[in-house]
Amino acid sequence: MVVVFLAYYGPEQYKLLLQYSHDRKKLDDKWEDWLVQYIKAKSSLTKNFTVEEIDVDVRKMNEYFKSKKLKNNSANRATYVSELGARSHEQRLNN
Repeated sequence: MVVVFLAYYGPEQYKLLLQYSHDRKKLDDKWEDWLVQYIKAKSSLTKNFTVEEIDVDVRKMNEYFKSKKLKNNSANRATYVSELGARSHEQRLNN
């Protein structure tokens, strides 16, 4: 089955995401509202894929973006989470 890596932000990390993101207007104002959408997306994806939740450290992510001269936007966040997930998944398979 195909593995999908899904970004998870805890309440404090979500606050940081709102501060750092370049696409702030596209994000939910409250973590609780984001969480509802997250649960719906995870439930939907789980029907056809193996979903692996990736806990995102927003400060580390933002530093990565700065080092690569990338904006903190949805496309770059998705790529970042996919890379983190792939590395983590590969390490588990090799151990």
